[in-house]
Amino acid sequence: MTDNRSGTNDFWDVLYTQRAIRYWTEDAIPDDVLLKLIEAGTKAPSGSNSQPWRFLLIRDAATRKTISDLLGERFEANTGLQTYIRGVAASEDRSRRLMGKGAVGVFTNLHQAPVFFVPCLYRGDGVPLGDLNVMSGSSIYGAVQNVLLAARALGLGTVMTTMNGLIEPELRQILQIPESAQPVALIPIGYPAANFGPTNRIPANQVTFWERWGEDVP
Repeated sequence: MTDNRSGTNDFWDVLYTQRAIRYWTEDAIPDDVLLKLIEAGTKAPSGSNSQPWRFLLIRDAATRKTISDLLGERFEANTGLQTYIRGVAASEDRSRRLMGKGAVGVFTNLHQAPVFFVPCLYRGDGVPLGDLNVMSGSSIYGAVQNVLLAARALGLGTVMTTMNGLIEPELRQILQIPESAQPVALIPIGYPAANFGPTNRIPANQVTFWERWGEDVP
């Protein structure tokens, strides 16, 4: 990695420095690069190799502005969400403070990302998906993670969000998403105006049990 905003072909660099990027330049992303991200997503595993996904890429500035404005309105109307995020932004912990400020920035500046990525669970037979549960994500979020990692490798900044849930009826109408597809994320993509990694995570030995729950390394 030549600097902290460039792409890298080193898998471990990708893994250890892929982080939430909430600020982007206005530089356009070439179509072939976007399709490379989608191709990375399609390499993910899925139950019975069903590949139950469709991926939306939104480049149109007016559409992005409409979606961003709707989310901004929801944010301003949700006092509980505002209180929580602004509380995090005022935290004495630097990491949490930056995360909170970044979250506010996503709600207010989302349209600045040149591309929105909306992955969807999809039934090819056209039947509405109906009720979903945590297991439903097992065949789509692996694909989403592949896209996030591929973006990092290509020097693109992303942030995983499920803000789509705040405006799902409107989002369906704007993007003409059928009932047989379920949006599972709204991910802005762009060349970063912030730095990649390193990330701050709990050490592996503190989140791992051996043989039985609660047992540390013998």
